[in-house]
Amino acid sequence: MSRSPRRHALAAVLAVLAVACGDGGTTVTTAPVPVAVEPSSTVPADAAPRPSAVVPDRSRPLVPPVDPGTPVLAAPPPPVGADGSTGSPEPTESASDEVARVQQRLTELRYYDGPVDGVVGRATTTALQAFQKVQGLPVDGAIGPETLTALDDPVLPEVHAGAATQINIDLDAQVMVAVVGGRVARIMPISSGNGAPYSLPGGIRAESLTPVGTFTIERRIQGTVNAHFGTLYDPMYFHQGWAIHGSNNVPATPASHGCVRLPRADAEWLFSQVEVGTPVTVVGALNAFDPAAGETAGTTVPAGDPGPPPEPPSDNDF
Repeated sequence: MSRSPRRHALAAVLAVLAVACGDGGTTVTTAPVPVAVEPSSTVPADAAPRPSAVVPDRSRPLVPPVDPGTPVLAAPPPPVGADGSTGSPEPTESASDEVARVQQRLTELRYYDGPVDGVVGRATTTALQAFQKVQGLPVDGAIGPETLTALDDPVLPEVHAGAATQINIDLDAQVMVAVVGGRVARIMPISSGNGAPYSLPGGIRAESLTPVGTFTIERRIQGTVNAHFGTLYDPMYFHQGWAIHGSNNVPATPASHGCVRLPRADAEWLFSQVEVGTPVTVVGALNAFDPAAGETAGTTVPAGDPGPPPEPPSDNDF
């Protein structure tokens, strides 16, 4: 299917944003926007009821501060022989050069925050995974033909209009978009609740679900937190015991007990960008529950979150 209609649509969006913002930059308004609730899709009769899907206002999409329609990864033309024939194309760049170009493009589109060195490391792979998720491609973290084509004409993520600095989480796409100062700053892969039941100490039975709705960062802990099922790195709690946190295990699919996992480097970056009170919007219906609708996951402390640290003793304590 041709991607050109989307290219024209994106150009129109960018033009509207340029007029609205005056200076051609991409900004968001600070006025709050209500979040709508839609019924969830039908599930098998033997499955647990699916929660409603929280859908953000899409009237003011944010875009990375680059022109996504500018092709930068197009293959060079084959060499022309003396007789005017093109013959068989010869390799014109090394694999590392191609990787460096992909890293540069991912940097422009705010998926990558590492060195443009032509080396496929963990940061490059996770950036490719996030990009593939947004584009609706198979998520393998590899540089294939479909990914290269999409990098030339990408689908841009849409986020909730509102605060200039905010976190947007899409459970269905398994992607997080961080907006800082009114611009898309980073687009990162996540892994949220896998929907499976589990047990906590004291005989508590819970489900691995992630809350949807509008929240704020309530507390943050820099460094490591040892919870019941493992270690959380730089956790930022946005609803009771549910946190956005770094992890050594962030697969392309939901795998957590309900928290929102990020690659550790991404979690460290996010921790440096947001503060307590930063708005968090979580949308989607994949292994989710809606606290505002009275839904629960069977616990307020998923995975055995130890809760906030105790208050230090005051001078009046004896």
